[in-house]
Amino acid sequence: MKCLEYAGKAKEFLGRWRGTALRAVLCAFVFWAFLWGRVVFPLQPAVVLAFATMLGLLVAFELLLRDAPQPWMLGSILAIDLVVGASYLLWRQLQPPAPSGALVAADDPTPAGCGDTPGPGDLLMAFGTDRVLGKGPGPFTPILVDDCVALKLLRRDDGLMIQSFGYAYTEDIAFHVMDNVFEPDIALKMRMLRPDRSTFVLLDRFDKEVLYVRYLNPQAVRIRGRFLCGDAPQAVIRDDAILVGGVRLNGVFVGQHAARGHACASIKAGGYGVAIGSR
Repeated sequence: MKCLEYAGKAKEFLGRWRGTALRAVLCAFVFWAFLWGRVVFPLQPAVVLAFATMLGLLVAFELLLRDAPQPWMLGSILAIDLVVGASYLLWRQLQPPAPSGALVAADDPTPAGCGDTPGPGDLLMAFGTDRVLGKGPGPFTPILVDDCVALKLLRRDDGLMIQSFGYAYTEDIAFHVMDNVFEPDIALKMRMLRPDRSTFVLLDRFDKEVLYVRYLNPQAVRIRGRFLCGDAPQAVIRDDAILVGGVRLNGVFVGQHAARGHACASIKAGGYGVAIGSR
């Protein structure tokens, strides 16, 4: 009899809260869709505001379904905003300062190269399917996009330094990175992110990578990003491919294709690595 009684209570509980559970799942899906493709951490105010708003509306709607007084609904929204806002501010205060200065070598594995194993003083630079092996401390210029220098890397006693120039469609310099410091040259909605001491990330307003450099270990670097040179289509460097060509429509490139094959190069200090044709 007790089993039947418990089963009846469980069925009643599920029937009462099933709709609430479905609405909570729907809200979670909408929130995930809002964040899709974005870098969630460190938390941004827009993300926190969206979460507090959605949670407040969900709670208020549940109270409305249960014929709760209107002051309860307004009070729940205000209470959720207050708790979430105060928690976010407290979290921000407790965060350690973002890393700065040179990139410190991590302990990640070295990507597969082109047969040459990096020596004690060498630096393997991996981007897409291409590899450049630098001999000595540098500086190295592993990537050329058409006639533009995309990136320079220099090792110092305290770690790895990045130098990079970003170009606008007008062929003007849009931003530059000097010794791991980002400086915009025109009005840009971009932000620099140092998720750890070994990684440098530059994001656009849609939280898409413009430049990604990770100092994998003392002998290897991983590079990703999007690089422009004049009015030519951008070159998109991923971990497993390099996309070139395509047509720009309303600021978005369509019809890009993966560059064929892979290239390997070995360079000394001041040398140039692989030239990526963006057409």
